[in-house]
Amino acid sequence: MGGSFGGYMALLLHGRHPEYFKAVVDIFGPSNLFSFIDSVPEHWKPIMNQWVGDPVKDFDKLTEYSPITYLDTMTKPMLIIQGANDPRVVKQESDQIVKALQEKGRDVKYLVLEDEGHGFSKKENEILVNRTILEFFDQFVEAKVLAE
Repeated sequence: MGGSFGGYMALLLHGRHPEYFKAVVDIFGPSNLFSFIDSVPEHWKPIMNQWVGDPVKDFDKLTEYSPITYLDTMTKPMLIIQGANDPRVVKQESDQIVKALQEKGRDVKYLVLEDEGHGFSKKENEILVNRTILEFFDQFVEAKVLAE
């Protein structure tokens, strides 16, 4: 589970090492580094090229590090959460991976918060997200409490 870069890492690691997961939660994480770079404002692109890579020069690297490359091995249940007004990781990032996973028949739940951006500013949305995550994990992950 993770949000933003943590969401990206949850997606990427799920695709590369599904054996380590029972279920995955991605909260506004980039799914495709090419579309992520393309979606940022023009004045961010030079920094994105330095931090993430140049889509032409670093094509192989960006492909290797894009979670969407690993759809075939993303087999665990997934919950993807996205703010519809996110200016950093635009909704298209989540839309495209949800659609691709659904086309493969994967178990994916998609929660879009129409009145949120890159984070949760409204208490009722924060409660909804936390409740949804807990219910999702309760359904797919056996929790064991260890006594000391």
